[in-house]
Amino acid sequence: METALSGVRVLDLTRALAGPYCSMILGDLGAEIIKIEAVAGRSEVTGPYAYKGQDGYFMSVNRSKKSVTLDIRTEKGREVFYDLVRVSDIVLDNFRPGVLERLRADYDTLRDINPRIISCSISGFGADGPYRDRPAYDLVVQAISGAMSITGEPGRPPVRSGVAIGDQGAGMYAAHGILAALYARERTGLGCRVETSLLEAMIAQLAYEASLYLLSGIIPEALGSGHRILPFYNAFQTSDGYIAVAAINRFPNLCRALGREGLADDPRYQGRQIGEHRDEVIALMQEVFLTRTNAEWLDLLNQNDVPCGAVNTLDSALADPQVKARDMVVSIEHTLGGQIRQTGNPVRISSTPPGERSRFLSPPTLGEHTTEVLSGILSYPTEKIDQLRQEKVI
Repeated sequence: METALSGVRVLDLTRALAGPYCSMILGDLGAEIIKIEAVAGRSEVTGPYAYKGQDGYFMSVNRSKKSVTLDIRTEKGREVFYDLVRVSDIVLDNFRPGVLERLRADYDTLRDINPRIISCSISGFGADGPYRDRPAYDLVVQAISGAMSITGEPGRPPVRSGVAIGDQGAGMYAAHGILAALYARERTGLGCRVETSLLEAMIAQLAYEASLYLLSGIIPEALGSGHRILPFYNAFQTSDGYIAVAAINRFPNLCRALGREGLADDPRYQGRQIGEHRDEVIALMQEVFLTRTNAEWLDLLNQNDVPCGAVNTLDSALADPQVKARDMVVSIEHTLGGQIRQTGNPVRISSTPPGERSRFLSPPTLGEHTTEVLSGILSYPTEKIDQLRQEKVI
């Protein structure tokens, strides 16, 4: 069945989160992902966050991939890798700068083997600059980017986002770059090098917060769930929980739902000058929100066309009827038996049949597809594969 990226082959050399997240995005769009792993690359995991010995963290970003064990540090391993490069479209890595050159897997080398190859690197800080050789993790780049300084409650310590936005943001930007490179290759016939980093992804996601600072010179501070100007863009406590309200251009609607219509007519609360009375307006609304339950408020707010939602815990979020209706929680037959549940593919393309959009393969066991790839894609004879295995190249 044809999907958006049918016929595109990706060699995935990545570990951690950003790189595998990027290749999974491409795989969800139909690309064939060949994950190249170290021969002794994984250990069995036990506990509540594992499934039959497979790590839940690994499973979350490695579905629908083929696992090939290959030691590309060896001469014979590189020969196999180069054979795969000849018949592939993309090589994805998340090594520190300089590692690809030492492995002889850098873009200049791969371009000589396959001029159409697209080489994409995701690093912590980028290929140059004073931090290029430093190790990086999501927490570190959230801190350096300033994002942690505007996350959390006023007067409290800085807080990391509960979602790994540095890692996943870099993965998404890398996927965007790869798709652009594929489009450019259709015109030129040639591949190119694509590069991004965790820090650059975080800086880009500062968006309007950075813009407001660069315009005003005012250093923003943490505001919890609120907005630095608009009091009706906030989370409020109810009698049994919390709800988020985003009454942009709907302040009169919100006042009507609250039974405080007079607030919308108060000249102090007109336009942007309402920001001068932000704390006062929030306190007034909070007092009213405490008088009803989440369900009652959500019903009233929706009746008045006010954008709102319950502040869900993950169990409630993943069971939400809208999430279910959009197939954003899917069941996957695991290669070790039984089923696992994962989040679905958020992208819908009309040329991809609905059944194909949510048909995912199990996260692979280590080296599960080595023989299949070497014999099926590279046409290696059994004797050669057996010899490579004996020599621990695969």
